Amino acid sequence: MRVWSFQRLLFTVSTLTLPVFFDPVQGKPLNLYLTGAAGVNNPTQRNNTGVLGSFQEYTDPGVTAELGLGVDFGRFRVETTYAIDASQLRGYKNVRGVDFDYASGGEVRKQSVFLSGYWDVLAHSGSALSPYIGAGIGYSNLDVRDFSDPGLSYEGYNRSLLGYQFKAGLSMKTSLKSRIFAEGFYRGTSGYQTFDGFDTWETDSFGSWGGQFGVRFGI
Repeated sequence: MRVWSFQRLLFTVSTLTLPVFFDPVQGKPLNLYLTGAAGVNNPTQRNNTGVLGSFQEYTDPGVTAELGLGVDFGRFRVETTYAIDASQLRGYKNVRGVDFDYASGGEVRKQSVFLSGYWDVLAHSGSALSPYIGAGIGYSNLDVRDFSDPGLSYEGYNRSLLGYQFKAGLSMKTSLKSRIFAEGFYRGTSGYQTFDGFDTWETDSFGSWGGQFGVRFGI
């Protein structure tokens, strides 16, 4: 009787912990992993439209980093990540088509939280190398610091926006539970407004192309 009660107690405790450590549908352990990457980003030219016309703004390339937690289901993965893209405003072409360089400032920080899904194309082939594609959606905070032209100063701005990303990459298995990878990405935002003291400008998106190297560790 005591043996039976002890076995029943063990079964009850293990059942209560299944939703935390196991797939509640298939009853298999979840393949959790940590991921981290760093690289460069190159913001796209942005078209700004207002009553006075339109102008194009340029931004210098910068650095990027991404950290997160994922679940590997075999051929498919899901990740929650935090990403930061840092760069600096370079200049613009005004409504008359004349190019200007900003005199100072204009540091840019785009911080995002994404929920992304990935397809590992060769996950079940036994190959150590596997290409993959993925996409994600989430929240982006765009923070642009004060900047200036010769003789003109502009206030920075901060916007909370819809964020999204697309990725394609190649991963290589380095151990039973870890992989290194190289990937390219595009990250964009929803549109937003700015006011420079002269006009209100509509911007479609603050997007950037980039590439990064990283690693995934199984936990």
